[in-house]
Amino acid sequence: MRNGFREAYYRRFHWILLSLIGSVDFVRGALFIALIPIYVPEHLRATVFLSGAIISAMYGADTIFKPTAGWLVDYFGPRATLLISLPCALLGLSFFLWSKSGAILILGAILYGLGCAPVWPAVVSTLVEYSPTGEKAKTLSSIYVVWLLGMGSGAVLINLVYHLGPKLLITVLVGIFCIPLILTLHIRKWISKRRTNKEANAGRHLLLMIREIWNFRVLLPGAFTQTLALGMLLPLLQPFCKLVYGLNQRAYGILILVGGLITIAMLVPIGKMVDRFGYRMFLVVGFFMGGTLLVAINHYPNHLLIYPYAILLGISYAFILPAWNGLLATRLPSEVRASLYSIIMSIEGLGVAAGPVIGGKLGELFSYSFTFGVSATALFIMGAFYMILLRRPMGGRAGH
Repeated sequence: MRNGFREAYYRRFHWILLSLIGSVDFVRGALFIALIPIYVPEHLRATVFLSGAIISAMYGADTIFKPTAGWLVDYFGPRATLLISLPCALLGLSFFLWSKSGAILILGAILYGLGCAPVWPAVVSTLVEYSPTGEKAKTLSSIYVVWLLGMGSGAVLINLVYHLGPKLLITVLVGIFCIPLILTLHIRKWISKRRTNKEANAGRHLLLMIREIWNFRVLLPGAFTQTLALGMLLPLLQPFCKLVYGLNQRAYGILILVGGLITIAMLVPIGKMVDRFGYRMFLVVGFFMGGTLLVAINHYPNHLLIYPYAILLGISYAFILPAWNGLLATRLPSEVRASLYSIIMSIEGLGVAAGPVIGGKLGELFSYSFTFGVSATALFIMGAFYMILLRRPMGGRAGH
């Protein structure tokens, strides 16, 4: 396929694919982050444990099935895979509309997670495949901007209109989820062709994927560690800010909003700089900057500095995210790109899942300060890791 035709496809369908991932995560944020924690205890008269079980079931199904979903996207194409998986997610979502049984709601959450698992591999691999040369990091940054806006706006809007009643809101969410299905129909059929050689069978494709995973083995511990370091702070941030900085619920919400908006605003501009100057400098600076700020927040608390701290943390995260994804975009071979993205995303998801448990336990056994120190140390280690690893191209085919 000629480059001009590929780039024309990218320009035409860029916003379609971004809208697909944004609408899916809007519904995810609205239902599983905002609605379920209120709906289950108040309207079903169930325990908070059921809320947690429903949310964990969705994210667990998404994480566990994502490697398989990536392989399906690589082998059968994004259009065919999504036309099967998204109706599965819609079915699971409908369970929340007519059932009040905890077991049925958990099953619905699992179906939603399974159905949404191919969305990220399909969108990311397709946009990276067809994005113009030298715009990989910018493209991936735009995906994360849409993801953050979709997830965040879904959670915020549900809280604002919750008085309308959960049944009506779930009905609206079911209707909104029809948007990704319609958008999938607009993905051209030729993009659904197998990415592998026409003579390759499923077994050979699987062997190719395993070989490429082995080539990327050095990056897998880093993918886990960098999300683990941030996940460790999730259960401690709010009590730490209340105890050390005296922030109430409203002030803490504003703090998180400021940091999040800074990250969103900086992602695309920094993505452009990563495309121009390379990802090594931004990865190293981002991790060292994040670790230094955690040390400062922990050991040099000052009420006047808490918002500058949040702004700088947002900038450090905006350095890391495009650089990390730019690294993957330039290294992953197109034949198994969705499969490898899925595996790396699953490893990152395990870090996010394990982080709060480990961080909460460390905070309980030792102190909040100790946990901040452990997280900062992990970020410093990651900065040093990438500084040494990326001094020269990794050995193997295609610069692995």
